[in-house]
Amino acid sequence: MDVVDRTAPAEAARDMEAEVVAFVRGRSAPCPRCGYDLRDIERAKCPECGEALVLTVGTQRVRFGWLVLAMAPGCFSGVAAVFVAVPVAVSLWQRLPLGQGAPWPVIFGDAFGFLSAASVAVMYRYRHSILSWPARRQGVFAAVVWGVHVAMFAILVTALAML
Repeated sequence: MDVVDRTAPAEAARDMEAEVVAFVRGRSAPCPRCGYDLRDIERAKCPECGEALVLTVGTQRVRFGWLVLAMAPGCFSGVAAVFVAVPVAVSLWQRLPLGQGAPWPVIFGDAFGFLSAASVAVMYRYRHSILSWPARRQGVFAAVVWGVHVAMFAILVTALAML
């Protein structure tokens, strides 16, 4: 009969935690999730965000997929807004009577496109923060961004069809 030592994994975990605490003692190191300075922490857990800390060699690969997916509809909307801006600007510049210029859904869609492009700039500005979110939260964020764009497209197409 073999005897299995069940205390070995618990001791190994305590040793790894002690190594992390010893590594950051007297040394500034940022939390990989939130960037909090981990100098002289008591436990191998970020006091700011609660991320479990492990010593590794090298760095993890950054996953840009959800961020790129969230930025895609804003980039497309921004490009489309630039192309639609010319006829909208001409109709506004000439102060054409109601019904002869660009329809209101087109003007509204153009404004939405520029705001959407601006949101891409904001996402880019805060990309490090977004990339530090858990993958599930990033996925939900991308789904919400796509949902807003699909809903706006449906509303504008319906409004144009009713004119």
